[in-house]
Amino acid sequence: MFCDDRSTLRAGALGLLALALLVGGGCGARQPRPRTVDELAADPTVLQGLMARCAADGRLAANDAECVNARFATERLGRALDAEKRGLLDEEFARQREQRRLSEDARSRAAAEAQPRFDPYSAPVPPVAPTPQGAPVEAAVAGTAGSAH
Repeated sequence: MFCDDRSTLRAGALGLLALALLVGGGCGARQPRPRTVDELAADPTVLQGLMARCAADGRLAANDAECVNARFATERLGRALDAEKRGLLDEEFARQREQRRLSEDARSRAAAEAQPRFDPYSAPVPPVAPTPQGAPVEAAVAGTAGSAH
């Protein structure tokens, strides 16, 4: 009978231990999975809070997966912002270039219109020397042109 009580006590203790392990193992504080770079980039409020927390604790910033992901998300957002800003600057540059081209075209057109144009029909005709009697026409033309030949 004494042996029976001991084995019953041992079985009860093992049962309690198993129950405690099952209950205690399930109630333990589980670590949440670290947020991904995409999740952090999609939620700037969480990203800002996480970056502040990581900046406050240097040891955490070096070892924590969320801090590393937060740095990557911040860099990604910064590159996207730079690309957007660069696009806006390129658009502004193109707009100013087109305005400058239009104003230069207008200025050159106005300058060209201000200068008198050559009209061959209303231009004065230079005097032509009369041809001597009996001389061929070619000789008279050659004589007025000088000694070009």
